[in-house]
This record gives sequence, C-alpha cells and structure tokens, in this order.
Amino acid sequence: MALNSFAGLANLSAPAVTLSIPTLSKDFHLECDLNPKISLGSGPGNTLYNWISFTGGVWNATWGNGTIESGGHDYQYVLPELAAKLDTRYLLMTSDTTPAYIEIKTDGWRTGPLDVLQALNDPVRADDVDPSTYKFRLFISMNTGDPRYNHVNTTMWLASGMRKGAKVIYDAYRIG
Repeated sequence: MALNSFAGLANLSAPAVTLSIPTLSKDFHLECDLNPKISLGSGPGNTLYNWISFTGGVWNATWGNGTIESGGHDYQYVLPELAAKLDTRYLLMTSDTTPAYIEIKTDGWRTGPLDVLQALNDPVRADDVDPSTYKFRLFISMNTGDPRYNHVNTTMWLASGMRKGAKVIYDAYRIG
C-alpha cells in the first residue's frame, strides 16, 4: 500500500493517544574550514570515495560558542549522479575560560540537479552555485563528558547547509 497522503495513514492502526508533533527551532550556526578533497578512488557501482579534513572554524549556538578544532573530517561517497552521502566528525571547543570539548557527528546528503552537482564538484565553479539550487541536509548528534553541556548528549538537530569555497556552512535546528 502506497502512502501518498496523510489521509492514507488513517488506515494504519494507531495508538489511542495523539502523539506530539516535533518542532524545529534554530539553535546554532557553524562555519568549518576545509582542506582540499582527497579522492580515495571508486568502489562498487562507480561510487567515488572522498576524504576532506577540517582545519578549523567557528560556531555560535543558543547555549554557547567557540571554535572548531582542526583534525575533523568528512568522509563522503559520491554516487554516479553526483549525489553525495556525507558522514562527518567535528570537535568543538567552547569559549569558556576552561573550555569544554564537544564531538559532533553528522549524517546526511547533498542532492540536486546534475548540472548543479557538477558545478559543486568543480573547484573553479563551486563558489558561484546558489545554495537554493540544491539540498544539503544533515542529521546531527553531539557527545561530551563535560557536565556543563550534558544537554547536548540527548538532543537532536536537523541542518541545512552549503559549500562555499573552502568552507562548509550550516544552520542547525533543534528538534523539540
């Protein structure tokens, strides 16, 4: 049975209670500086594998701010139609007098029309690509052992991003 609308959901068995609908609220902005992409070659189905390491950056959230430590990475595989599966790890350092360290994990996709994705994959043309012409979506989770930031361990975010030059920029929305 195809579910083409919410009306089709009425045919499914449902709990006797109404479930809450998740909300989104803008929670943080991140700008990460990138090293040049390293191609790891191709795999099954002509999938390309890339490694991009991070050199630093900045972030600002409703609950703190600081810098991105160098050494994180984006491991991506690029399908033949140039859609890219993104898997990243960042290490945030807070600007507190005694800084906290927070690991960010993202999982997502960059998708769009072939001509737009071709331009994004071309270092000369990538800066001119309008971010509204493609989708760059991430699911984000964080971990820390610092009690000042324990709330991030149980919070989830969705983000919308863009690539601009040697940077990845995104706004993340807390799922409530």
